Amino acid sequence: MHAGSERTAGGNAQPPLISQATGLHNPPPWLRDRVVRYVTSVETSPDDDLPFRDNPQPGAPANIETTVWALSCLRQVGAQDAIDGARPRALAALRAAYNPDLGIYEPNETQIGGGPGTWRMHFDAVVRIGFALLDERPRPFPRGLARLSALPWVPVGPVAWRPWLDQAWADDPRAAAKAAFQYLWYYTRFAGTNHVDDLDDQAQQVLAYLESRRDPATGFVGMGPDVDVGWAMRGHRNLALNLLWPLGVEEPGVERMIDATLACQRPDGLFHDGGMCANMDAVHLLAEYGRRTPHRRAESIRSTRRCVAAMFRRLASPDGGFFYEQPERQATDPANIHTTNGLAFALFTLNYWQALDPSARENLEEALVGAEF
Repeated sequence: MHAGSERTAGGNAQPPLISQATGLHNPPPWLRDRVVRYVTSVETSPDDDLPFRDNPQPGAPANIETTVWALSCLRQVGAQDAIDGARPRALAALRAAYNPDLGIYEPNETQIGGGPGTWRMHFDAVVRIGFALLDERPRPFPRGLARLSALPWVPVGPVAWRPWLDQAWADDPRAAAKAAFQYLWYYTRFAGTNHVDDLDDQAQQVLAYLESRRDPATGFVGMGPDVDVGWAMRGHRNLALNLLWPLGVEEPGVERMIDATLACQRPDGLFHDGGMCANMDAVHLLAEYGRRTPHRRAESIRSTRRCVAAMFRRLASPDGGFFYEQPERQATDPANIHTTNGLAFALFTLNYWQALDPSARENLEEALVGAEF
């Protein structure tokens, strides 16, 4: 990975295509009505600290993520009136997620020691999306590399990270890729670095370490002998979305990542394990890399249309949401059904599809019919 910019001849370093707070272009009225009805159905009682549940069933869990994803659903379809109605409780929930000891939004206390498989940057990033959806300003991310020592899992010092990552990679390449990018995510934010050209020597070394682990066949960082290509694809999307694209990192050989992503599509049209997250990740990668190269673009558009049609056929829930995972269709325990999360990710997928497929952007309703919805 190396410095690059949109002005670089032949370069592909560009910021993310759309932000997580961007809405759909001209969503059809029926979709808006469906989303608003669903979000209304998952509202909690007024005295609950968290305003939305994971699904409409009584007893369904509510957490900070369901708050953000419910707001995202409303933003995607332009339901600003519903967002404004939810604002007081949602804003209070987001503010309550702040951890003053760490200086970040950390509602679930995931900043603990242990192996590299635990997701540790997730909640601060998600809560900040929530503030953006409300057009509110969050607390600024703290500055100063000394703050790394407050995170018990982080190797501190100019050389400690290398043996830590070497061991992690030997144990599990996919988890190690996650650990490496989360480490660099915190490092660059504590350092106040916004572009690859401004990284200090240590950050450049970690970035080079990640690049040295890029798989020559698929282009994904996190592949290994025992790593399924679908999981590597999904991990790479998170790495790129949260670190590489925002820093303006130019990636080599994006064509092979398009090839590998398309190869993850199943005969039924869904990607990898068929869950909502896998579909969103795959369509997002095809959209992002599809604007960097014309490689297999027509095939990518057909692929995303098939995926969207399969989502509505196989993952849509009768209550108006979307199942996050296919096995949820048979689940009876409300704690195991995540149709709010699934709906948000389905709408993100439509958003990325619009970015890739001009017909979907010009007329989403007609494109959905054309996708055999």
